[in-house]
Amino acid sequence: MCSPNTILAALDGVDTGPGCGCDHGSDHRTDHRTDGAPVAAGARRDDADVPEASRLGGIGRRRMLRAALGGAFGLAAAAAVPGTAAAQTMTAAAARRTIGFDRVVDLTHPLSPDFPVFELFVRPPDVQQWRNLDEHGFNTNEWRFNEHTGTHIDVPAHAQHGALTVDELPLEDFIAPLAVVRYADRADRDNATELTVADIEAWERRNGRLPRGAFVAADAGWYRRIDTPNAFLNLDTAAETMSFPGMSPEAADFLLTQRSIVGFGTDTISLDHSARLFPLVHRMLLTTGRYGLEAMANLDQVPDTGSTLVLGVPKLRGGFGAPVRAMALF
Repeated sequence: MCSPNTILAALDGVDTGPGCGCDHGSDHRTDHRTDGAPVAAGARRDDADVPEASRLGGIGRRRMLRAALGGAFGLAAAAAVPGTAAAQTMTAAAARRTIGFDRVVDLTHPLSPDFPVFELFVRPPDVQQWRNLDEHGFNTNEWRFNEHTGTHIDVPAHAQHGALTVDELPLEDFIAPLAVVRYADRADRDNATELTVADIEAWERRNGRLPRGAFVAADAGWYRRIDTPNAFLNLDTAAETMSFPGMSPEAADFLLTQRSIVGFGTDTISLDHSARLFPLVHRMLLTTGRYGLEAMANLDQVPDTGSTLVLGVPKLRGGFGAPVRAMALF
């Protein structure tokens, strides 16, 4: 049986047809008179049995049905629907505490046609509305975007033939202790600086050794530039150059050989900084079976240690990367 709230909400948005649209496991060939008596399928409905409002259009029918449903389902609705929005919020908060976190921070930029990309290698995203509610009864968009657009994942097959693709990565690697190493003050002064081994060692002096199976995120404070034209790529159009921070090869080697990590990421457009023409850090990371995240957001809202990275990753068969929904729980 349909939820009364669902029925009433649907009636607010669309005209009522011969059936309610729900799958009840039986057909809807039986019509009804306004006095409740059934009318056999195919039999002529007497207009005298139909209220004037119903003959005039859908608004009258909706009002009549809303009134009937309100009376018939009033008690059931009161029993079935949780009380207030405040009560629901309290329930959600309790559920979060039950599974061990109080807060969620979104580490993901919205994907849109104006998201900055390396246009030499990546076409900008495009979106077109394909169907609309007024004409077709529903809204739907058609998107076109490169795998490596927006906040996205780089997987081993991005850098090595025969390596793991997006759909083959172990699910358990998408949930990991999150360590945030910060160098935003330096990056603000020197746009082409790199995260160093010294930065990681300083983090460990404050927080202890990196946890096994951790994901390490480099916070350059770069995500704040996303809505300023040219600032994220830091493009010098006259010189035809870009300038942004990245991970140093030495820091990448330290994490890959001296620590146990599932991957590392950055809030800039690339793991490699802008001056490195060959994607060395990408190769170092991805050819060891780990993954990287690029264009992360809101890392300054996450503690250095004690949070958990959770990734939602589209299961693209054979994909070399994919836009993701990344979040931190703590």
